[in-house]
Amino acid sequence: MDKVKLVQPDFADDEVAAIFDDIRKTKGANFLTPTWGFFALDIELLKGWWTLTKRLQMTEGSLPKPLLNAISLVCAAEVDCPRCINNHQTHLIEHFDMTMDGVMECIDFENSKTLDPMWKDVLRFARKVAFNEGTVEADFEALRSHGIDDVGIAEIVSMAMLESGMARHAVGVAPFENGDEWPRDNLPSKFYGENVNR
Repeated sequence: MDKVKLVQPDFADDEVAAIFDDIRKTKGANFLTPTWGFFALDIELLKGWWTLTKRLQMTEGSLPKPLLNAISLVCAAEVDCPRCINNHQTHLIEHFDMTMDGVMECIDFENSKTLDPMWKDVLRFARKVAFNEGTVEADFEALRSHGIDDVGIAEIVSMAMLESGMARHAVGVAPFENGDEWPRDNLPSKFYGENVNR
């Protein structure tokens, strides 16, 4: 079977290369992962996915960026995607100075004794939205009790939808891509590289 051929960084045209460069500048060279080569098969898809990712992960909004990025980690853990989990763990540690213990508290947030109650309520709400658990009025009341406004709710929902989709791509489609040919200096870690086609 022919694998889906990703747009490799060394062979990107000028328009794709400019977005790849923006990803490197914004997140670091080790976060230009193979997922971006998949979306680069269509420049408009690449623009759309990167614009949304950049807005939610890195640029100022209503909610703290570490919290929004923790949503990504929880979604990756729920899908059980090793490379996605590693990506978001590394991102939280490198960009937001979170400790590995803090990262693990996010993954197991329901049982955490140290995580801020607001974080727990946000992560619970995001997981429900991402994985069709259904929400109830009390979920919204919990968010409001922490001062989260409508924009904050939109950010939570957007991040939950974004990352649950990204993780599903990694589990369902990435094993059939030529991600093993992706430059290793564009991967978050050795572990990620070992799991790039799993």
